[in-house]
Amino acid sequence: MGEITFIRHGQASFGKGDYDVLSGRGREQSAISGRYLAQCGHRFNSAYCGTLSRQKDTADIILRSMEESGAVPRLSQDKGFNEYQSDEIIHHYIPLVVAEDAALVPLLEKIFTDRRSFQMIFERVIAKWVAGEDAAEGVEGWGAFRQRVGDSVNSIISANGRDGNAVVFSSGGVISALIQIATGMSPFEAMRLGWGLVNCSITRFRHGSSGLILHSFNNYAHFEVNNLREFITYR
Repeated sequence: MGEITFIRHGQASFGKGDYDVLSGRGREQSAISGRYLAQCGHRFNSAYCGTLSRQKDTADIILRSMEESGAVPRLSQDKGFNEYQSDEIIHHYIPLVVAEDAALVPLLEKIFTDRRSFQMIFERVIAKWVAGEDAAEGVEGWGAFRQRVGDSVNSIISANGRDGNAVVFSSGGVISALIQIATGMSPFEAMRLGWGLVNCSITRFRHGSSGLILHSFNNYAHFEVNNLREFITYR
């Protein structure tokens, strides 16, 4: 049975001008993760990431850290592993959710500076998006997003064979979509589960004749084992 290990990117730049940049902590998280994988004896025969900077930079740092203990595979990029269009989705749905609930209006002023305010509005936005309500022209819907993520995973399985051992550096929404595919849970519940993914956490899927199987979820023992609680971040 083959295995695909998904690693969420390190902490990005929430509230900054460009979210798609690893923070200093995100770079440290990546280096710690790479050393942990090497110490545990993990070896991959192929490596992939999306085309987003935070995904590629996380991959480069982790693979470079692992290289100290042995050869690592060449990194391939696949835009199928890019995150959903969060900015476009947020800007489209915010007026709609605020129109439905005026209590959200005071949260708008601090949506990109206060994590709790952001999450309260974001949950309402994502619920509409995954339900396909009031779809925005030119913005990828949940169904199309899920399909492209699944197609990219199937391409990895085809390229690596039934016994392949691949690693993918991606984002929380991508991992959530795969959880939905593997478990059959509702799209919103899968996305909600994914909001608990720690930066640089490790989630594994196995694949075989029965399809994709969730094997382990959101492992961040590499921060806990060394009492690095400050590295357990979510955005």
